[in-house]
Amino acid sequence: MRILVVSHNYPRFPGDPAGGYVARLARAAHAAGAKVWVVAPHTPGAASEESDRGVPVCRFRYAPGLLERIGYRGDVRSRAFLSPLSLLVLPLYLTGFARAVRRAVAAFAPDLIHAHWWFPAGWVVAGAGMPFVLTCHGSDVRLLDRGVLFPRLARRVFGQAGAVTTVSHFLAADIERHVPRLKRPVVVAPMPVEVDRFEAGAATPKARPPRILYAGNLLESKGVDVLLRALAILRERSIPCRLRVVGEGPARGGLEALARQLGIVDAVEWSDFVPQDAMPAEYGASTITVLPTRGQAEGLGLVLVEALLAGSAVVGTPAGGIPEVVVDGETGLLARDGDPQHLADQLARLLTDPALRARLTEAGMRRMRATYSPAAAGGRFLALFDAIARDHPAR
Repeated sequence: MRILVVSHNYPRFPGDPAGGYVARLARAAHAAGAKVWVVAPHTPGAASEESDRGVPVCRFRYAPGLLERIGYRGDVRSRAFLSPLSLLVLPLYLTGFARAVRRAVAAFAPDLIHAHWWFPAGWVVAGAGMPFVLTCHGSDVRLLDRGVLFPRLARRVFGQAGAVTTVSHFLAADIERHVPRLKRPVVVAPMPVEVDRFEAGAATPKARPPRILYAGNLLESKGVDVLLRALAILRERSIPCRLRVVGEGPARGGLEALARQLGIVDAVEWSDFVPQDAMPAEYGASTITVLPTRGQAEGLGLVLVEALLAGSAVVGTPAGGIPEVVVDGETGLLARDGDPQHLADQLARLLTDPALRARLTEAGMRRMRATYSPAAAGGRFLALFDAIARDHPAR
């Protein structure tokens, strides 16, 4: 099978997290015997053409170097992606994207196109006259909540897709609510994780006193303030632990101020984002990894998948797709949304009960390996690609 992968994000250098799961799926398909070609936008410092472990990657030019600012700078809802300068260049970007896809179709003659994110890649691919599978990753699903323009654009894309996939049942239900009457139900197909690399993190010695880890963006919706309050409660109970916060974002200043107000400054360590290849050791050194997201602002919670693979116990909230990773009492524990007392209770259970912690972590590791390994995830996609290509042969 010949698969053309189209994405606004694809790793620019070894260890680059931008579009990492897109690359892992492309490599898995290549390893399984498919012929794969990737089209992505150019960005300063990246090669126009390269081979990613045997997968050809073509990055199209669409503006002078300093203006190539779309893609690689956050998700499709971010200020960087939709900044005034990016919006000014957007017509050139979309025109260049469409031209690059047409050229790739002519040169590569794919059986099928795999478009990641319905906008911009899906929107471009929908005009290419080829059968395609559309994969939504979360941020693009949230675009469907914005006004009338995005839902209108989305209906064209989703309506032409041979199949639509996403990473959680939560996101699948959201898509079907916004875009009813799809050709077939949305397929829940998790993206692959570098299982071996994260499992190597389990050999990292645990930090002492026990470390609680938060890794992610510092936004109000992520509930890190609730985690800080829970830490203060643990301190009041004289349960030894420290918190490490790895991430960046606009809430950082307010969170540091809250830590001072709660009197827990000496128990909190702050860090900017660390390179992706350092994350297995971060998880491995942590006794518990926490994702205390509020509301529905979490498409899946991939951090918890990675943490379990690296031997860290996990605690989440019922936000979005998190319960699809953290099955309460089976692969981790869930705390009530926005409730620092209950979060402290769940953290205390894991901190003070090694047998419970080991049982949940081991069960979580087995489930994550079976679900998210490149071979398992890639196999599910290849079966879907084959079915769509047979039902909708390339013209």
